[in-house]
Amino acid sequence: MKEIIKILSQVDGGLVLDAATGRGEFIHTLKQSLKSYSQIIGIDASERSVDYASKLFPENDVEIYRMNLEDIQFEDQYFDTVCISNSLHHLENPDKVIAELLRVLKPEGFLLIAEMYSDGEQSPAQETHILMHHWIAGVDMLSGVYHRNTFTRAELRSIADKLPLNKLNIIDFYVPVDNPSKNCETLIRNCKDTIKRLESMPDSDSLVDEGNTMLKRISEIGCASASRLIITGYKPKGDR
Repeated sequence: MKEIIKILSQVDGGLVLDAATGRGEFIHTLKQSLKSYSQIIGIDASERSVDYASKLFPENDVEIYRMNLEDIQFEDQYFDTVCISNSLHHLENPDKVIAELLRVLKPEGFLLIAEMYSDGEQSPAQETHILMHHWIAGVDMLSGVYHRNTFTRAELRSIADKLPLNKLNIIDFYVPVDNPSKNCETLIRNCKDTIKRLESMPDSDSLVDEGNTMLKRISEIGCASASRLIITGYKPKGDR
């Protein structure tokens, strides 16, 4: 996380968009780490997420809206800074969403994309995180919610290489964990709740079995955040 904090600490954010804001986790990082900002606007397609995040940020410098990321309801060149963190895997059409993010970004504005990946040198505890993510993706897809498996590093690099940005920068990072078996209670509880929900759904036997395997793995190995890529750059001057 210190890599993101270091990058953001040098950014005068101005008007900031946090796309696919979810439960607002990355807004906390933006508020604490940006060198400065005037306002942060979070958007997400989920009504439940928007309701939750709105209650977290009652202050005037944060606004949260429900919005389709493939059709962002802001005019061209509206934001000084645009971010999307750990959310590309929730997008059915990531290229279309990224095009929208670039459309609403001002020329010379700052873009940041952060996303976990599944391969490379990951510790056993990090592999738990990846396997957990794949399992939850399967649960969501069974429920009719789009959620793909974790990208590989090469897939993310391919997305980065297509971005029309100046000063493109790509950084690997991970969050070190001294004791991956510590503080897993919430993860275990969420896993048990998901298994209970699956048991009432048709065609879920294999996912129930996978969930029970995940519970055993978390108890034996623990969990740590998978490695991620941070992709940053600036929209060229004169681009619309």
